[in-house]
Amino acid sequence: MARRNRPTFTLERELLAKGFRLIAGVDEAGRGALAGPLSLGIVIYDPTVIESGETDELLSINDSKKLTSLQRLRAYAAVSACSLAYRCAMVSHRTIDRINVNGATEEALKRSLRSLPVIPDVIIMDGNFSFRSPIPIIPVRRGDASSLTIASASIVAKVTRDRIISKFDAIYPGYDFSSHKGYGTRHHIETIRRSGASPIHRRSYEPLKSLVAGRRHED
Repeated sequence: MARRNRPTFTLERELLAKGFRLIAGVDEAGRGALAGPLSLGIVIYDPTVIESGETDELLSINDSKKLTSLQRLRAYAAVSACSLAYRCAMVSHRTIDRINVNGATEEALKRSLRSLPVIPDVIIMDGNFSFRSPIPIIPVRRGDASSLTIASASIVAKVTRDRIISKFDAIYPGYDFSSHKGYGTRHHIETIRRSGASPIHRRSYEPLKSLVAGRRHED
């Protein structure tokens, strides 16, 4: 498998050289979705794994957006087999509506850290966040494309969320959640306009916010 243009442990090795040992990679899935929970994955690799380099098994891991569903399942198996620890925290659509998506991300991070069997020395996180945390957080722009640990977290977040939201198909038929996973595709938005919002839709998100307000005005 080609190593070019794939995430590596380069950043993690730099942090090991600075004295950090347990490095937690963090990424989320479902941030921009119109329905369902926010999912946050966190992954820690043993320093010996990082120092050993990117094995063929680890090279099955990539930014979750660049992989097919089958490739993501294989990557998830690699994370499970090779990591020291991994967890996923979910924050509901109701909480997102109540405290906004940034607040939901911070809450998910707190839950993930509490559930880990070990305490990381540092967190590397995809995006540009500034949360209050007892553990140093290093924001990494496009981290899921450059850091193997962050890419691993993106896999954990995406696979776990996809499994959960696909189950909503049976609970709320007609919305095709297993296909679009709650994101604002044209078909999904047309369904909302035709049938209204389901109980798992985020009322604080556009176009949901305007559509719901419009229906109330009509009533």
